[in-house]
Amino acid sequence: MAKKKKPGKRLTAKDYREAAENSLELAKVLAGEGGIGDQDFLERMARSDDAVDHDGETCGMCHTIILGAEVAREMIEAGEYEDVVSKWAAESLRRWEKSKFFKLWQKEQKAGRDPRQAFAERGWEP
Repeated sequence: MAKKKKPGKRLTAKDYREAAENSLELAKVLAGEGGIGDQDFLERMARSDDAVDHDGETCGMCHTIILGAEVAREMIEAGEYEDVVSKWAAESLRRWEKSKFFKLWQKEQKAGRDPRQAFAERGWEP
């Protein structure tokens, strides 16, 4: 799931600010309070991994962001136009629950251990 960045592209403070504003709008939509349409949601979500700092292989948060962007891009390619937010959420959750991050966290919690320690031992971030 390595995130491929454009060679030589350095993000500016403006890029990070725009990414943060888009993330806030996406969060509002997911909370049922957004003011953007379904296609705008998918387009913004598809770009949501532009400012990710890690490759998604050692950081659970970056993995989640990249995963969500991939789902949105696939939905755009498939021509999804109806009920896209709930479809996106369901597919993203399904894929997240199959991830090594989710599985390890669940395994450690079930065993009564601190999942953060298991992540640290692997050099991962939650």
